[in-house]
Amino acid sequence: MANTAKIITSNRWSNVLINALLTLTIGIVLVFVPDTVYSMIIIGIGIVMITSGIGFLLYNYMSKTVSPKAKTMLFVQAIINIIVGLFMVFQSIIVYNSIIYFLAIWLIITGAMQLFSAPSQKNIIPNTNVILLNGVIALGLGVIILIWPQFPLVFIGYLTIFISTILFYYSYISFKHRNQNINFNYENTVDVEEIIDNKK
Repeated sequence: MANTAKIITSNRWSNVLINALLTLTIGIVLVFVPDTVYSMIIIGIGIVMITSGIGFLLYNYMSKTVSPKAKTMLFVQAIINIIVGLFMVFQSIIVYNSIIYFLAIWLIITGAMQLFSAPSQKNIIPNTNVILLNGVIALGLGVIILIWPQFPLVFIGYLTIFISTILFYYSYISFKHRNQNINFNYENTVDVEEIIDNKK
Protein backbone atom coordinates (compact mmCIF):
# COMPACT_ATOMS: atom_id res chain seq x y z
CA MET A 1 0.00 0.00 0.00
CA ALA A 2 1.41 3.40 -1.02
CA ASN A 3 1.52 6.24 1.47
CA THR A 4 2.35 9.92 1.04
CA ALA A 5 4.64 11.92 3.29
CA LYS A 6 5.58 15.58 3.20
CA ILE A 7 9.25 16.57 3.21
CA ILE A 8 10.41 20.15 3.84
CA THR A 9 13.45 21.10 1.77
CA SER A 10 16.54 22.44 3.51
CA ASN A 11 17.17 26.15 4.09
CA ARG A 12 20.97 25.98 3.92
CA TRP A 13 21.45 28.07 0.79
CA SER A 14 23.32 30.71 2.81
CA ASN A 15 26.03 28.19 3.82
CA VAL A 16 26.56 27.28 0.17
CA LEU A 17 26.68 30.98 -0.77
CA ILE A 18 29.36 31.66 1.87
CA ASN A 19 31.42 28.71 0.57
CA ALA A 20 31.04 30.03 -2.96
CA LEU A 21 32.25 33.51 -1.94
CA LEU A 22 35.23 32.07 -0.08
CA THR A 23 36.12 29.82 -3.02
CA LEU A 24 35.83 32.74 -5.45
CA THR A 25 38.04 34.92 -3.24
CA ILE A 26 40.72 32.23 -3.06
CA GLY A 27 40.59 31.77 -6.82
CA ILE A 28 40.93 35.51 -7.49
CA VAL A 29 43.90 35.75 -5.11
CA LEU A 30 45.63 32.79 -6.78
CA VAL A 31 45.07 34.25 -10.26
CA PHE A 32 46.02 37.87 -9.64
CA VAL A 33 48.68 37.70 -6.89
CA PRO A 34 50.33 34.26 -7.22
CA ASP A 35 53.77 35.60 -6.24
CA THR A 36 52.39 36.82 -2.92
CA VAL A 37 50.78 33.41 -2.30
CA TYR A 38 54.06 31.65 -3.10
CA SER A 39 55.92 33.93 -0.68
CA MET A 40 53.33 33.41 2.05
CA ILE A 41 53.56 29.63 1.67
CA ILE A 42 57.36 29.70 1.84
CA ILE A 43 57.34 32.06 4.84
CA GLY A 44 54.77 29.85 6.57
CA ILE A 45 56.93 26.76 6.05
CA GLY A 46 59.93 28.75 7.32
CA ILE A 47 58.07 29.72 10.51
CA VAL A 48 57.10 26.07 11.07
CA MET A 49 60.75 25.01 10.67
CA ILE A 50 61.94 27.71 13.10
CA THR A 51 59.31 26.65 15.61
CA SER A 52 60.29 22.99 15.28
CA GLY A 53 63.97 23.92 15.70
CA ILE A 54 63.24 25.83 18.90
CA GLY A 55 61.15 22.88 20.09
CA PHE A 56 64.07 20.51 19.49
CA LEU A 57 66.39 22.82 21.44
CA LEU A 58 63.98 23.02 24.39
CA TYR A 59 63.46 19.25 24.38
CA ASN A 60 67.21 18.71 24.15
CA TYR A 61 67.81 21.04 27.09
CA MET A 62 65.01 19.77 29.35
CA SER A 63 65.28 16.04 28.67
CA LYS A 64 67.33 14.06 31.19
CA THR A 65 66.99 10.59 29.67
CA VAL A 66 68.38 11.29 26.18
CA SER A 67 71.87 9.95 25.51
CA PRO A 68 74.71 12.37 24.66
CA LYS A 69 74.82 11.09 21.06
CA ALA A 70 71.07 11.63 20.62
CA LYS A 71 71.37 15.09 22.19
CA THR A 72 74.06 15.99 19.67
CA MET A 73 71.86 14.82 16.78
CA LEU A 74 68.87 16.78 18.12
CA PHE A 75 70.99 19.88 18.56
CA VAL A 76 72.34 19.67 14.99
CA GLN A 77 68.82 19.09 13.60
CA ALA A 78 67.48 22.05 15.62
CA ILE A 79 70.21 24.39 14.32
CA ILE A 80 69.63 23.26 10.72
CA ASN A 81 65.86 23.76 11.03
CA ILE A 82 66.31 27.25 12.47
CA ILE A 83 68.87 28.31 9.85
CA VAL A 84 66.81 26.96 6.94
CA GLY A 85 63.64 28.47 8.44
CA LEU A 86 65.25 31.90 8.83
CA PHE A 87 66.50 31.76 5.25
CA MET A 88 63.01 30.87 3.99
CA VAL A 89 61.44 33.70 5.99
CA PHE A 90 63.90 36.46 5.04
CA GLN A 91 64.87 35.24 1.54
CA SER A 92 61.55 33.86 0.35
CA ILE A 93 62.00 35.23 -3.19
CA ILE A 94 65.31 33.38 -3.65
CA VAL A 95 63.75 30.17 -2.31
CA TYR A 96 60.71 30.65 -4.55
CA ASN A 97 62.80 31.14 -7.69
CA SER A 98 65.06 28.20 -6.83
CA ILE A 99 62.11 25.83 -6.29
CA ILE A 100 60.28 26.95 -9.43
CA TYR A 101 63.28 26.71 -11.73
CA PHE A 102 64.38 23.40 -10.21
CA LEU A 103 60.88 22.01 -10.80
CA ALA A 104 60.79 23.31 -14.39
CA ILE A 105 64.23 21.89 -15.26
CA TRP A 106 63.40 18.57 -13.60
CA LEU A 107 60.15 18.29 -15.62
CA ILE A 108 61.95 19.13 -18.88
CA ILE A 109 64.69 16.55 -18.26
CA THR A 110 62.18 13.88 -17.19
CA GLY A 111 59.94 14.53 -20.19
CA ALA A 112 62.85 14.50 -22.64
CA MET A 113 64.21 11.23 -21.21
CA GLN A 114 60.79 9.58 -21.54
CA LEU A 115 60.41 10.78 -25.14
CA PHE A 116 63.83 9.45 -26.12
CA SER A 117 63.58 6.15 -24.23
CA ALA A 118 60.00 5.17 -25.10
CA PRO A 119 60.61 4.17 -28.77
CA SER A 120 63.47 1.84 -27.83
CA GLN A 121 61.28 0.02 -25.29
CA LYS A 122 58.41 -0.92 -27.60
CA ASN A 123 59.35 -4.61 -27.50
CA ILE A 124 59.83 -4.59 -23.73
CA ILE A 125 57.07 -2.43 -22.29
CA PRO A 126 53.48 -2.55 -23.63
CA ASN A 127 51.58 0.69 -24.29
CA THR A 128 54.61 2.92 -24.76
CA ASN A 129 52.20 5.58 -26.03
CA VAL A 130 51.36 6.27 -22.39
CA ILE A 131 55.05 6.95 -21.70
CA LEU A 132 55.22 9.21 -24.76
CA LEU A 133 52.13 11.13 -23.65
CA ASN A 134 53.50 11.48 -20.13
CA GLY A 135 56.80 12.73 -21.57
CA VAL A 136 55.04 15.33 -23.72
CA ILE A 137 52.99 16.55 -20.72
CA ALA A 138 56.04 16.72 -18.43
CA LEU A 139 58.11 18.52 -21.08
CA GLY A 140 55.29 20.95 -21.84
CA LEU A 141 54.69 21.74 -18.17
CA GLY A 142 58.40 22.26 -17.60
CA VAL A 143 58.65 24.73 -20.49
CA ILE A 144 55.48 26.57 -19.39
CA ILE A 145 56.67 26.88 -15.78
CA LEU A 146 60.11 27.99 -16.96
CA ILE A 147 58.52 30.76 -19.06
CA TRP A 148 55.60 31.48 -16.70
CA PRO A 149 56.52 30.53 -13.10
CA GLN A 150 53.11 31.55 -11.78
CA PHE A 151 51.32 29.00 -13.99
CA PRO A 152 50.64 26.29 -11.34
CA LEU A 153 48.88 28.63 -8.91
CA VAL A 154 47.11 30.54 -11.69
CA PHE A 155 45.78 27.27 -13.10
CA ILE A 156 44.55 26.23 -9.65
CA GLY A 157 43.04 29.71 -9.28
CA TYR A 158 40.99 29.41 -12.48
CA LEU A 159 39.89 25.91 -11.44
CA THR A 160 38.82 27.29 -8.05
CA ILE A 161 36.85 30.10 -9.72
CA PHE A 162 35.09 27.51 -11.90
CA ILE A 163 34.16 25.53 -8.77
CA SER A 164 32.83 28.72 -7.18
CA THR A 165 30.46 29.27 -10.15
CA ILE A 166 29.04 25.78 -9.56
CA LEU A 167 28.56 26.62 -5.88
CA PHE A 168 26.85 29.91 -6.77
CA TYR A 169 24.46 28.04 -9.06
CA TYR A 170 23.73 25.43 -6.39
CA SER A 171 23.16 28.22 -3.85
CA TYR A 172 20.67 29.87 -6.23
CA ILE A 173 18.79 26.60 -6.75
CA SER A 174 18.74 25.96 -2.99
CA PHE A 175 17.44 29.50 -2.36
CA LYS A 176 14.78 29.12 -5.02
CA HIS A 177 13.44 25.87 -3.53
CA ARG A 178 14.00 26.66 0.16
CA ASN A 179 11.43 25.49 2.73
CA GLN A 180 9.17 23.88 0.14
CA ASN A 181 6.79 21.02 0.93
CA ILE A 182 7.40 18.04 -1.32
CA ASN A 183 5.08 15.05 -1.38
CA PHE A 184 6.98 11.77 -1.20
CA ASN A 185 5.29 8.48 -2.03
CA TYR A 186 6.50 5.34 -0.33
CA GLU A 187 5.26 1.77 0.11
CA ASN A 188 4.62 -0.03 3.36
CA THR A 189 7.19 -2.71 4.10
CA VAL A 190 6.51 -5.89 6.00
CA ASP A 191 8.96 -7.19 8.56
CA VAL A 192 9.94 -10.81 7.79
CA GLU A 193 10.43 -11.59 11.48
CA GLU A 194 6.91 -10.32 12.15
CA ILE A 195 5.44 -12.75 9.57
CA ILE A 196 7.34 -15.66 11.11
CA ASP A 197 6.12 -14.73 14.59
CA ASN A 198 2.52 -14.57 13.37
CA LYS A 199 2.79 -18.07 11.84
CA LYS A 200 4.01 -19.62 15.10
